[in-house]
Amino acid sequence: MNASQQQLNGDHWNDWLASECPALLVRGSCSTVLSAEHAEDMAARRCHTRLVELPAGHTVHESVPDEFAAAVNEFLGSL
Repeated sequence: MNASQQQLNGDHWNDWLASECPALLVRGSCSTVLSAEHAEDMAARRCHTRLVELPAGHTVHESVPDEFAAAVNEFLGSL
């Protein structure tokens, strides 16, 4: 768990910006891991990225699975 948490820290911009494939970035509006500002910056800096915020913490897929699935299905349907 500690090693996993440590991987959250650092500069991951090169990895994030290395692809121009369409991306869905799902953020929980109550997340304490990914701020709204950082998520917006991520979406703005990478082409073809759609940002969706759902009413949840960081584990959106667990907290609001139906809303998460709907967002993923809508994104995949748009490709």
